[in-house]
Amino acid sequence: MLKRILTILLAVAMVLSMCAMVGCKGNGGSEAKNPAGNNAAASQAEEEYFLDMPSELRGTTVKFATWIDHAKTDTSICLSGFEETTGMKYEMVQVNQSDYVVKMTALIAAEQSPDVVVENGDFPKTLNLLQPLSKETNGLDPTDPFWDQRTSELFHVGKNYYLVNGANSSWLMTGAMTYFHKTLLEENGIKTPADYVAENNWNTDTLWTLMQQIKSACGLSGPGATIVFDNWLAAYGGGQYIFNSETDRFENAIQTNESKKAIDYLMRGKDAGLLSIISNHDDSITKATHAVQICGAYGLRKSPGWFYTMDVDDLGFAVLPKLNADDADYPYTSSTRAYGICKGAKNAQGAAYFLRYFLNQDHYDIDQMFKNEEAKEMYIHLREKGDINKVGWSVGVGRVTDPSYFELNLVKDLIDGTAAQVSVNLATVSSKLDAASNTANKLLEDVIAAQ
Repeated sequence: MLKRILTILLAVAMVLSMCAMVGCKGNGGSEAKNPAGNNAAASQAEEEYFLDMPSELRGTTVKFATWIDHAKTDTSICLSGFEETTGMKYEMVQVNQSDYVVKMTALIAAEQSPDVVVENGDFPKTLNLLQPLSKETNGLDPTDPFWDQRTSELFHVGKNYYLVNGANSSWLMTGAMTYFHKTLLEENGIKTPADYVAENNWNTDTLWTLMQQIKSACGLSGPGATIVFDNWLAAYGGGQYIFNSETDRFENAIQTNESKKAIDYLMRGKDAGLLSIISNHDDSITKATHAVQICGAYGLRKSPGWFYTMDVDDLGFAVLPKLNADDADYPYTSSTRAYGICKGAKNAQGAAYFLRYFLNQDHYDIDQMFKNEEAKEMYIHLREKGDINKVGWSVGVGRVTDPSYFELNLVKDLIDGTAAQVSVNLATVSSKLDAASNTANKLLEDVIAAQ
């Protein structure tokens, strides 16, 4: 009975605190928004989870190693709620994204381990920063339905789980999609990707037509589209590598039929002056030097998301094109963004509670996170449909031996060539990919042997 009363009191306190943080309106005012996405509070199950938190954690601090100052972004409302709900404090340990693993390794060696680790494409090297997750050792059960089971299983290496993300997390970064300069296309009388989707006719053939029309009608100085190499290959079942979760090994996938078809399309488009192959997003849409870009979904977010200097009224969103017009559904990819608990963490159990709170979208005002309603709906759709087997692994595999590696280092000879040279260049880059994956697999073997 006492626990039920405490649950009700906590729910009331959360409602009042949410209103205070976001400015509830009186009679005649606009309806207040709160971190629960217009729900009064988090679910009763989550309320009870935090009610059961060990009392000795109150007053402790959780240290989160990240390159984002979350206290100054749309995440601040979540962090305030965490402190109020748990009685714990948080501390951001600023670590550059570009050398995250290197700096984190140094902190661990110096016995200055933070508590929370971010995986953002450095796997498998991230494993050297992490402690295994389990309810018994640090209070985090990755098999709990709260967590996205696709992510939990992806990072289940050997007999241990290492990384998680929330099933209802706004930091489940989802996969690739299509952005377009809506105004540029409409002013030139060109049908947009969203128009094609509305007709159920958005595929690689209509993308080709669209790129040709951009080239002839928009007066741009170069190709009208930019496409991220790894995103494109993953969308159609290929990649530089795939990770075999049954064997816990990386496999060179650059010469699979799926990869070859995707590469052929890119190289023919490049040779025809229709597209540029890029390694990650760029600002060409913002500058209106290109009209279409295929890259990750982080561009759906407000600052610090991509394209944040662009007028959102000029920006359009669509899913990836189908490979064939008669395919049953559009292709969906995913990302490796996940979170874990650091080796040597001084507050591992507090970190588990922090992640449970931080990775629950109900603790945010989701309307603050995305550029507009269309962007929010696109994110939710991509998160639901994401295929965890279609992700890009090239950075993580490459950084096992070269901390400064980026996506296209080992396939540069292929991309710099022509469509006619693909067969020869594939053989050249494939041997480089084999060498890198062998090194990455040795790291995985060592981790598994040490379990």
